[in-house]
Amino acid sequence: MNLYLKEKLKNLYPHSIFIEDHITGFQNIEIIMATTKYLQLAISNDSGVSHMLSTGYCPLIKLFGPKDSTKFTPENPNLFSISSSDFNSKNINKIPVSRVIEEIEKVLI
Repeated sequence: MNLYLKEKLKNLYPHSIFIEDHITGFQNIEIIMATTKYLQLAISNDSGVSHMLSTGYCPLIKLFGPKDSTKFTPENPNLFSISSSDFNSKNINKIPVSRVIEEIEKVLI
């Protein structure tokens, strides 16, 4: 996750849990998948982790860079995608933090 985005989210949502800050020493996919039962929301770039987080237990906001978000997003009412192509770029860092926060608020409220 973009470090600027992560710090901004930590400031806006101080009770947020970032898995990588709390679970270390484990590499089993079961840990990532199991945490979704306890999350109100997950955010990930389009990667193996996002596929593991898309269990359906919690909403997932998936960030896309150069890949086609429509091609790689399965039908799931708990899955929300934001693509850098919406901002005329293939660079995931061009997704504005404000757009991610807007989606978070839409999903959680």
